[in-house]
Amino acid sequence: MSLRTILFLVNGVALVVFVAVAVLASRKTTPPEPSNLTEYYSDQVMEGPKLERYLGAAVLFSAVLAASLPAYWLLEPDRQERMNGDFDDDSMLRGKQRFASAEAEIEGVDAHSQIARLECANCHGADGSGGSASFVLAPDEPGGLTRTVNWAAPSLDDVLLRFSPEEVTQIIVYGRPGTPMPAWGIAGGGALPEQPVQDLVNYLKSIQITPEEAKKRSTERLKTFQEKNPGVSEGEALFNINCARCHTKGWSYGDPKETGGGGAFGPNLLGGVTLRQFPALAGGVQKHIDFVTTGSEFQKQYGNLGIGSGRMPGFGSILSAEQISKIVIYERGL
Repeated sequence: MSLRTILFLVNGVALVVFVAVAVLASRKTTPPEPSNLTEYYSDQVMEGPKLERYLGAAVLFSAVLAASLPAYWLLEPDRQERMNGDFDDDSMLRGKQRFASAEAEIEGVDAHSQIARLECANCHGADGSGGSASFVLAPDEPGGLTRTVNWAAPSLDDVLLRFSPEEVTQIIVYGRPGTPMPAWGIAGGGALPEQPVQDLVNYLKSIQITPEEAKKRSTERLKTFQEKNPGVSEGEALFNINCARCHTKGWSYGDPKETGGGGAFGPNLLGGVTLRQFPALAGGVQKHIDFVTTGSEFQKQYGNLGIGSGRMPGFGSILSAEQISKIVIYERGL
């Protein structure tokens, strides 16, 4: 039965009742006696048994209220926690829809859902473990030709082990200029207001692997890289796997230039830059290790008058301390 039919039935019943009351009222020939002239209870009845019954009821309801308030106070935190959990679950499900590819079926989601899919999975993989995206490179020189490349998209199932939630939010809002990653937030020129961006961050939280799993995967990638590139030191291999994306131009699309020579987001590390930024005599080696471990914080100083942009991730949760030390040694020798 449709809502329209139900409304018609309710209105019909109301009309019949109105007519019936009007007919019955019209049959009364003698007007009722005014209420102020109607004889009521005597003072003895009003201030005796009747008053006692009302007072007894008031005491009973007061006792119920007194017992209910502590129970409400005890249960309220759990209720709020459940409500927040339900809200986060709904947010995560919306984020999952936005992340998924257009043809993906999501359990518990109506096929006709109005939530627009951004199809992040097409570049970053259905499970967020990484993938690739087609991208058109602008010419390096005037009069040059554009070319289409396959750009390696990073894994997102460990992104919150490298960046804080606030930094991930900023990346989604503003994108990565010069890469296939567009700006999705309104502040960055995209279409998404604050809540959909938060939905995506909440979904990414739900798919994060553990630091132990991330370190195991990093070790496996290192082994594979060294098998394909015999003779490459462990420090250089780790740098290429974890740092070259930002610090080596062309790495992301299979056309790397000079290793550590700078990229779209990472500065040039050649010519002893890291030695000047982290001088050895000022405890620079440990400060360098700490910087690679924790990453940069926006507008926070690091090293020798360095000012953090928040773009530099921290690798302490996905690499071992020994691996980070080898990266630092390699960087200090560039």
